[in-house]
Amino acid sequence: MDDISEGVFVDQEQRLTAVLADGTRYRIYRSIVEQPGDEVTVADVAGQFGLHPNVARMHLGKLEQAGLLATSLRRGPTGGRPARLYRLSDKVASLIMPPRRYDLLAELALKALAESADLERVAAVCRESGAEAARVSIAEHPEYRNVDREGLVSAILEVGEVVGMLPEVSWHDSILAIDVRNCVFKELSAGQPELVCVMHHAFLEGFIEQFADSGSAAAVEAFSSISRGDDRCRLQFVFG
Repeated sequence: MDDISEGVFVDQEQRLTAVLADGTRYRIYRSIVEQPGDEVTVADVAGQFGLHPNVARMHLGKLEQAGLLATSLRRGPTGGRPARLYRLSDKVASLIMPPRRYDLLAELALKALAESADLERVAAVCRESGAEAARVSIAEHPEYRNVDREGLVSAILEVGEVVGMLPEVSWHDSILAIDVRNCVFKELSAGQPELVCVMHHAFLEGFIEQFADSGSAAAVEAFSSISRGDDRCRLQFVFG
């Protein structure tokens, strides 16, 4: 990477850090990330966070300027000034300082895998990586060992929160449903959606089976995907 590109990248990361350093602004952004398919107005944010509309507009404007939110206009049925709608953009915030270009490394690795690798082998490696991540987490948190159904939900929620997936987790009879509301691989999956989703799903499969201490979980079933334009990834695990 040349000096100019490196400087531009550092400036972008510094701007994101400054924008999200404000506690109220971070909570606003977080609330929008948690509902990625929704659009909000200044009035919505002002009411939710107890802010004056001008303050809410300022926070939303700074998030938009940073590229974290996108906007559109909605005209009312009686005309008048259109309302500005704010929604989550496709930009993923990375707040590691100094910045590390792991995204570039991941992009190159995915291109190499897409050209030469066997998807089943890739999935097997990712499944074992997920199981190993679960074993590490269990070693650090003994309360996760041999959890019941509700304990499994709590463990997935806590770990998913740490890695940024912001999941919703629930049981429906013998089916464990997970809605990933924030795809941490969104930018990569846009270029290699099939490969990235296979890797992500296999990782989660190994992770969850290890937590459940059971080999009875079926292969993960995907019913929606952010990489295909859905507002969330919905995954289901069927237990025997």
